[in-house]
Amino acid sequence: MSLREYLTNKAAAMRSYAGRFDSGDAVREAIAAECVADESTGVRRVNIRDFQFVSDSGPGFGGSGLGPSSPELLLGVLASCLTHTYLIGAASQGVPLDSVRVRMEADNNDAAFLGLTTSDPSYPFNIRAHVYIVSTAEAGQLAALHSYAASTCPLTKLIREPASLTILVKA
Repeated sequence: MSLREYLTNKAAAMRSYAGRFDSGDAVREAIAAECVADESTGVRRVNIRDFQFVSDSGPGFGGSGLGPSSPELLLGVLASCLTHTYLIGAASQGVPLDSVRVRMEADNNDAAFLGLTTSDPSYPFNIRAHVYIVSTAEAGQLAALHSYAASTCPLTKLIREPASLTILVKA
């Protein structure tokens, strides 16, 4: 199956799924992810539904490099979400795509965690998305798709327009 065929199926699936709901509010769902630090290695095991992956730091932070760091995972999640938003937009707008790839890059400086002074923030910054699309679509269609993805992607929007986050400490 080609990406173009997938997009045709995706558009049909989205129409069918939307037809099951009386309103947009009915689509709301609770989602969760849980992370537990391994008692002996500190490796962070992330569980989401039936999926598990690990996150680890490098030797400078006492880790073994057994998985990506949290900032790297963030970039991966942003790249995944932006790629999916392009797919949704292409399916909805009938834009033919042969391939879509998003590479996220950022600057990161962990100096503050080491007690070192820096003017850099202690989180990934200067985040950049490089989007690579192969398509026979007209320039106007691609411009509309780029505009849609840039304004609609929920997680890149979260970075640009932060939401509140409450930390609840449980015993």
